Amino acid sequence: MIGVLVASVALIAVLAWVNRPQAATEPAVGELMGEEYPITSSSHVATEGELQITPGIPPAGGPHFVQPMGTGVYDEPVPDGRVIHSLEHGIIWISYNPDLVTSDDLAAMGRVADEHGRDVILSPRPDNSMPIAIASWGRLLRMDSADEDLLDQFVQTNVNRSPEPGLR
Repeated sequence: MIGVLVASVALIAVLAWVNRPQAATEPAVGELMGEEYPITSSSHVATEGELQITPGIPPAGGPHFVQPMGTGVYDEPVPDGRVIHSLEHGIIWISYNPDLVTSDDLAAMGRVADEHGRDVILSPRPDNSMPIAIASWGRLLRMDSADEDLLDQFVQTNVNRSPEPGLR
């Protein structure tokens, strides 16, 4: 009986250790990349109508939903309000208008997202007026095509430069 109890406690400890929150990439230093995006509020809201989103431009901060979006590569659009919360945690969002990008662009963006899997969300956003946008908290870089080196540099420079860095 004691052996089963000890084994159970040991199993729980191992599972807790394996599933513990991982420290994310450390914040970079130096000048942030991208155009500064004005943020007047970062409160939690309940509806899309409370988000502050300029038509055609993906958000780079502002009021957001309580639940953040997990990192990863998505084939379908993701809720702006959840991604904004993830940006607040220092995550980088690469969004693209699927009608304005090439298969080469998708492949390049996918490679960057895979390389920085713990720190990047990649998703289509048909509402974008530009082919590609990469956002961090308070910063937005618009792109006509996927420059893999520039995308990688943005991620490395802007990751975790946010109000709540490192939360994953």
